[in-house]
Amino acid sequence: MNSDMHQPLTRFGLLTTKDLAMLFDVSDDTITRAYKRGDLPQPIVLFGKHVWTVEAIQHHLAHRLEAARMEAEREQAHKETKIQTLYGGKPYGRRP
Repeated sequence: MNSDMHQPLTRFGLLTTKDLAMLFDVSDDTITRAYKRGDLPQPIVLFGKHVWTVEAIQHHLAHRLEAARMEAEREQAHKETKIQTLYGGKPYGRRP
């Protein structure tokens, strides 16, 4: 299908499976698997096609990025706690 065929949907803030496949440089099947496993939000069916709003994709990605940031902070705090416990707070057990 010609990419011009998708422009009317994107003008309304809607993205099809093909649009997301182009955006992420993956196949249509990869997009389908991604929303089934939760990597993308669930689509709505409109005229027999799966579509997403731009806002839904942005919100989902922002939520996933925030969750990843929080997880990284938890891991760092855990690492720092381990260092404190093992080495008395001194890096690599160095003592004055």
